[in-house]
Amino acid sequence: MDTSGTIETMATSSEDTHPLYDKWVLWAHLPHDTDWSIKSYKKIMTVKSIEEIVALYSAIPEKLIKNCMLFMMRDGVKPMWEDPLNCKGGCFSFKVTNKVVPQVWTKLSYILSGETLTNDPRLWKLINGITISPKKSFCIIKIWLKNCTMQNPAQLTSIPGLSIHGCLFKRHKPEY
Repeated sequence: MDTSGTIETMATSSEDTHPLYDKWVLWAHLPHDTDWSIKSYKKIMTVKSIEEIVALYSAIPEKLIKNCMLFMMRDGVKPMWEDPLNCKGGCFSFKVTNKVVPQVWTKLSYILSGETLTNDPRLWKLINGITISPKKSFCIIKIWLKNCTMQNPAQLTSIPGLSIHGCLFKRHKPEY
């Protein structure tokens, strides 16, 4: 599914765009694909402005969010634990019911790209991206960090449907 040309055209048709502080890349990986090399990931789009991220999530069907592994990563960071910027890191892991997954994922993506996922600048510098992994009646949403020095989910912005109660911090386990 490569809709990036269409979405970027929709988002930049206006003269006034609002650039993001960082570029973010949306990647997809089929949940039953056992190949975890970078070639198995599909780069959907790089977003550089508020308009592009809004257009992107307006175009993505809820079914795709619930049934595909998605990765919204800082530009230059691969969606793999083995990436040098991820290998010493970990993630906050949340279990989210399918009923609210599309809304939670979209809101989290907006907050991530808008640089408001935390008020703590030390934690913000560690955030590499977010991921979603489908299960039968829920999804696992993770916030990836480049190291494990900050593990308190209470430092994250509160998002309806994403409870810090039951949130786990997991260290990445690269396979190299």
